[in-house]
Amino acid sequence: MCKKIILNILLTTIILSLAGCDTGAAYDNFARCITSKNAKMYGTHWCTACAGQKREFGSSFQHINYVECDPNGENSKADLCLKKGIKSYPTWEFSDGSRREGVLPLEELAKITNCELKPDAPQASGPLTLK
Repeated sequence: MCKKIILNILLTTIILSLAGCDTGAAYDNFARCITSKNAKMYGTHWCTACAGQKREFGSSFQHINYVECDPNGENSKADLCLKKGIKSYPTWEFSDGSRREGVLPLEELAKITNCELKPDAPQASGPLTLK
C-alpha cells in the first residue's frame, strides 16, 4: 500500500513536471504584429546570428516575414536580396524603408514597430485526473 502511494506521488510529480515544461514564452501575437507592420528579416539558413534571432522568437518565428537569401536555401529569394542590396545577416527592413543589421533584442523590435511585447497567454490543458 505504501509503495503504491509513493509510486503514485512519483508518477504525478513526473507528469506535472513534463506538463509544465516550456521551451520559452510564445510570442505569436507579437510576431504577427511585426509582420502586419511590414517588417521583414533577411537571412540565410547557415547564419548563426540568424539562428540566434529565430531562437528569441521560438516557435513564434513562423509568423515573421522571413526572406531566405541563400540560393540553396528553402524558398530562396536570393534575387530579391541582391536587388535590395542585403549584405549582412540578419538584416531587418521596416515599413519606412529603414534597415537594422544584426540580432535585435525583442524590446528593440517592439519599439521600432510599435508592437506590444507581451508573451501570449498560456494554453490551458485538460484536467489531470488521478485514479
